[in-house]
Amino acid sequence: MELDTSIKILIAEDNPNLRQVLVNIIRKIGFDKILEAENGEIAWQFIQRGGVNLVLTDWAMPELDGMQLLKKIRNSDAPTCDIPFLMITAADTKNAIMSAGKSGVDAYVIKPFSVSTVVEKIKEAIEKRDSL
Repeated sequence: MELDTSIKILIAEDNPNLRQVLVNIIRKIGFDKILEAENGEIAWQFIQRGGVNLVLTDWAMPELDGMQLLKKIRNSDAPTCDIPFLMITAADTKNAIMSAGKSGVDAYVIKPFSVSTVVEKIKEAIEKRDSL
């Protein structure tokens, strides 16, 4: 699958250094429409404005965590409810991964991660959402 680099990506991460790493990775891949949010509440505001095509979010954030953000997205009206969703976290337990999957996460990245892992998981998230 070839990535459509014209889509708008939202990165929600409360750690500014990690958020910048993610932005740099996304730019390196070829994306240039990138929104940044330091918490889930700001991310939700961006999503409500429309036009977001992919969400990459940390699980643990202030205001609204990644799972709470996911629930808001999946419980909203189309097309918002169908946005591909990639969860980034240090929680690598089987229960955490299963919980995320049951809640509608399309792909899951465990910290620390590589550029190739992010690319692979973006493709996985988009393909999964397209197949539904």
